[in-house]
Amino acid sequence: MGLEFQRDGTQSSARLTGELTIYTVGELKTALASELVAVDALEIDLTGVTEMDTAGLQLMLIAKRYPGKTVQFVNHPPAVLRLVDLANLGSALGDPLYLAAVES
Repeated sequence: MGLEFQRDGTQSSARLTGELTIYTVGELKTALASELVAVDALEIDLTGVTEMDTAGLQLMLIAKRYPGKTVQFVNHPPAVLRLVDLANLGSALGDPLYLAAVES
């Protein structure tokens, strides 16, 4: 699991790579909360997510509902789209759900 932030004033972008599962969400939750305290808006690129379970989905929902902050997830890979579709939570996340480009 990797998470890299790039901050520009009150906005930040992040790139998440690896697994978004019960084994990684604790560390990710702490890192996301720390970043959200410092910025008004956060865009998280999910292109590099290789696996996700319901704990990862729960973390996404928690981030989206962080009080007073705007969080957007972009570049949803198949691992994320499958679970969001299965749980029927696309509208709850509120992000356009586009399949991330796959490098050949």
